[in-house]
Amino acid sequence: MPMKLYADPNKYLTKKVLVTASYAGLDIEVPKGGGGAEEGRIPVLETDQGCIFSTSAIARYLARLRRDLGLYGQTLLESGAIDSWTDFCTHELEVPLGAWLQQANVPPAVVERAKGDVSKALTVLDNHLLHFTFMAGDQITLADISVCCTIHNGMSQVLTSAFLSPFGNLRRWFSLCMAQPEFAKVLGKAEMGSAPAASKAAPAPAKKEAAPAKKEAAPKKEAAAPKPAAAPASSGGAVDDAAVKAVGDAIRELKEKLKAEGLSGKKVNEHEEVKALVAKLSELKAGGGGGAAPKAEAKKGAAPKADAKKGAAPKADAKKEEDPVEARKKKMKKVLKEGGKRGVEIEGAADMGGLQFFCTNVEEPEGDLEMMEACMTAMNEKSDPTEEERKGGSGNIGKMIFSCCTEHLGVLAYVPEHQREACSCEEWMKKVLSLFPSNSEIIKVGKDVCIGKVNADGNNNIFPLKIREPMILEANNFLRKLGLFPEDNGDSDDEMVFGDDDFPSM
Repeated sequence: MPMKLYADPNKYLTKKVLVTASYAGLDIEVPKGGGGAEEGRIPVLETDQGCIFSTSAIARYLARLRRDLGLYGQTLLESGAIDSWTDFCTHELEVPLGAWLQQANVPPAVVERAKGDVSKALTVLDNHLLHFTFMAGDQITLADISVCCTIHNGMSQVLTSAFLSPFGNLRRWFSLCMAQPEFAKVLGKAEMGSAPAASKAAPAPAKKEAAPAKKEAAPKKEAAAPKPAAAPASSGGAVDDAAVKAVGDAIRELKEKLKAEGLSGKKVNEHEEVKALVAKLSELKAGGGGGAAPKAEAKKGAAPKADAKKGAAPKADAKKEEDPVEARKKKMKKVLKEGGKRGVEIEGAADMGGLQFFCTNVEEPEGDLEMMEACMTAMNEKSDPTEEERKGGSGNIGKMIFSCCTEHLGVLAYVPEHQREACSCEEWMKKVLSLFPSNSEIIKVGKDVCIGKVNADGNNNIFPLKIREPMILEANNFLRKLGLFPEDNGDSDDEMVFGDDDFPSM
């Protein structure tokens, strides 16, 4: 018997619950007329054990029913971070956005204040998403669902393309969320505000305004006008602000696209198309294409200095030749540190929830298979309780880790010796990679460790960052069928705990 949700299906608060249910694979029925003016608090979720009301309480309840999915975090710290961002969304974004949406019934001064508060909240979110793929943890959680549904609601009326254009990181994250089938099924398609669309139209008016200025200058200098007219073009004294803005917008749009495809910040900046646009932007800011040419011709005598500087190039090249080795050593330290820290977290989660296996993402290896194996080794190192900062300690827990780079998604499975009869490492790997049979391959097969990868394929819409979550879900489903993942029976008292924040004032 499916649970019933009495709520207005058109409200974004209801959609928060439905998206959560979609991720949890739960069947929720929304009766017609269930969100009317009946007495009592709406929304209400009717279950076999009783009823729960308030959007945040219902969403948390549904997420806890499927702890294996991590919607409410994999650790206590992640759960706390999720609560922090959902509360931020409620108080710092939804309240002013609600006032803005009701502008017809709100004084203009209040509306302007609300716009400013919305902008501040989006700035906080944008700055956070500069360094993180998701709001909390390494996957979509209740925090992402809350913020995404709120922004989607605002976009239908007031959050226009122009208003959202400065928030590039937020727009990238929003596009990533909306690309997930669980969001698309409930929210439908959303036309994301796009700065480039506006920037293409911007140059035209700017050029039209510049034209009269030249015509006005002509009568003043009469016969001498043609010579000065040619001068700015060659000297590059004037900067075309419209062209600078257009190229700047193009750079931002391209960077967002590359990040959505899984490129890290450094690799985005080193991308050839980005470099070309940055060079063009620098040229425009200097005064246009041939602006620097006369100066270069006038200072031909300085050429030997330039040649002399070229003599320093070999030193730079020699330094670059040393960089890869040193860079890899530094990178490996970060990988081992992440592995040791993650091992302690997994050990704690296992003790708290009785887990025998754990699936998660690791950032530092960036898809490097050798580093992923080193990261797993660090997770499994014996933990020294006397150390000030404990590391590892999860060697008795089976794990599958995932790590992205531009070219592929790396996958590594580990099964401890005492679990080998219950779970075959190779079969686990094969099952997960079977989601993308044409693009995947197994690199290493062992009794305790198997390594594989799924190659990126833009033509078939296979991007490492995009496919990571479905593969983690598939890994968990394999374990569940073997009875190696704990099932929630819904009888625990903590599933229906209410707090003050479950009863919002608005």
